[in-house]
Amino acid sequence: MRKIEFSEVKNIYEYEKIRKEFREKIIRIKKDRRIQIGDNITLVFENRDTVLFQIQEMIRIERLVDPKLIQNEIDIYNELIPGKNQICATMLIEIQEKQFIKPVLDSLIGLNRNCVFLEFEGEKIEPIFDQGQLTDDRISAVQYLTFNFTEKQVAKFVNGKSQAKLIINHKNYKANATFSSVQHKVLIDDLKE
Repeated sequence: MRKIEFSEVKNIYEYEKIRKEFREKIIRIKKDRRIQIGDNITLVFENRDTVLFQIQEMIRIERLVDPKLIQNEIDIYNELIPGKNQICATMLIEIQEKQFIKPVLDSLIGLNRNCVFLEFEGEKIEPIFDQGQLTDDRISAVQYLTFNFTEKQVAKFVNGKSQAKLIINHKNYKANATFSSVQHKVLIDDLKE
């Protein structure tokens, strides 16, 4: 999937003119890219549109006008755009009540080590977690994951007869979720780009 280029990013003034429609489009796109795994964890699979939206929103929120700072945002968020034989996701650990945020996050330390898997057609892919979001004694509520496929795994995922699923098997959080046919097709399209 092609990375976002500076020329594609609108300045704050131009973005405000199209923001409402663009935001509505992204909400529709994310609907088929979002999968809930248990009560507290959601994965949103990213593509060029979702990443461009995040870049535009950061520029808007931070009121960025300096081209160097804008390019820095582009460079950071471009890491979420999948490369060849990859799908990328943002993992959201969602905790509604403020007093439970730290205890729940602390209970999920180690989530990045042999606990999360994408399973399909006899294959099991463990994602690579962005190391900037966690340490041995801390985990952020937002994680960035990359699932790397071999050519053989891409073929199995694309042509698979059984449904793919996400599995979390952490000592303090066990859950799984099966992709709908629409969700599976969206990811197949990402792998084909």
